[in-house]
Amino acid sequence: MSEPTTLFFVRHGESEANVAHRFSGRTDSPLTDRGREQADAVATALEDTPFDRIIATPLSRSLDTALVIARRRRMPVDVVRELIEIDVGEKTGATFDEIKGLPEWSDDGFVAWKGGESLEQILERGLRAIRRIHRESPGETVLVISHGGVTRILVSHYLGILPKLDASRQTNTAVTVIVTDGDRGRVDRLFESAHVAEPPQAR
Repeated sequence: MSEPTTLFFVRHGESEANVAHRFSGRTDSPLTDRGREQADAVATALEDTPFDRIIATPLSRSLDTALVIARRRRMPVDVVRELIEIDVGEKTGATFDEIKGLPEWSDDGFVAWKGGESLEQILERGLRAIRRIHRESPGETVLVISHGGVTRILVSHYLGILPKLDASRQTNTAVTVIVTDGDRGRVDRLFESAHVAEPPQAR
């Protein structure tokens, strides 16, 4: 049996859609200046962690966050499309307030986004990616710059609570550690964000 792989899942830095409080889903929403600062901060926070590999998704908010870290280490970035953010279908671009209370994103979890993905589809592609990463990198430590929605679903799977979703706060560049043998997994760290400076409060 191969050694387990340690996956450091890091949510991308703040994007323009995050600032606008909108669900960007699969659409590309670039990092803000603060998002790049957050990428620098998480790169510093993780500088003592030796990574064998760095992975991002095709969306620029993920890829650009990964590149900030990769350039410091002079490492390449591998793109894994299966870890891309949730396709929210007809709700792409909707505000958080417009989503709040809908059955697709309630405390009881969701079944499917109209015109988008179902929970089963998201989980299947996410686990497929994790199994492949484990096969390619057994015993290694891998950094994955991913997205809030898909990471929360994977975490909830390994915590054994699906279709409910873990409701812990997940800031941009929050760090989550999952250790997996490709089939089973455990969550060793969940949405840690001590390295992220909070924005000034409005007065």
